[in-house]
Amino acid sequence: MIGPDDRGAIALLSRVLSSTAQASTAFLLLILLLATTARTAAAQSGIRDYQIYCADCHGLGGKGDGPSRLTIPMNPPPNDLTQMAKKNGGIFPFDEVVDSIDGRKNIPSHARLQMPFWGTTLQKPGKEFTPESDAEVKKRIESMARYVETIQQK
Repeated sequence: MIGPDDRGAIALLSRVLSSTAQASTAFLLLILLLATTARTAAAQSGIRDYQIYCADCHGLGGKGDGPSRLTIPMNPPPNDLTQMAKKNGGIFPFDEVVDSIDGRKNIPSHARLQMPFWGTTLQKPGKEFTPESDAEVKKRIESMARYVETIQQK
């Protein structure tokens, strides 16, 4: 049986557990917010590189309708980047996009040669392929991929 002294202890324990649950929930929400903010910041920094290096072929909106397609014969034409998640079961293929932008991992055919190897092109002059330069290139390419992720159509 629960006596008067036990009820007080149970009420205290209940308050402690409730406070712990609230703190845990707040912590998880903070982590989610920080992750979302970091992803958004990466996409924002990636938009600049996308506009400079990708939009000429893929278009500002990523539909594969950039102005270069009118003057440079491209076969196959630039991909519609807004459909990548849709073509992958609703999941954006982040790693595949990073590898495709980088270009150095898989060289499947001569057709790939139409798209620059940004993993090589973006290297810091005079410091090419050093750990410092490779880390910066990786960051920039991942930011471009995060931007492409934001333009996916449902």
